[in-house]
Amino acid sequence: MSDYNKYVLAVNKIFDCITKMKTNWTSQDNINYIETIEEYRQIVIDDAKSFSEKEVKDSALVEELGND
Repeated sequence: MSDYNKYVLAVNKIFDCITKMKTNWTSQDNINYIETIEEYRQIVIDDAKSFSEKEVKDSALVEELGND
């Protein structure tokens, strides 16, 4: 499994847990904290995309170096 896949699985697990907490908790303070965390979701998704692009570039570089 690639580092990118591990990253995506971890992030999905985190946000899955956050969603479960939000639906089961009744404290408005806790729900507000969760909503604050959820604001970072798009940032994390964008970082995953850049992480994937870097992994592809690194893989291409390794292949190129191997052809020497």
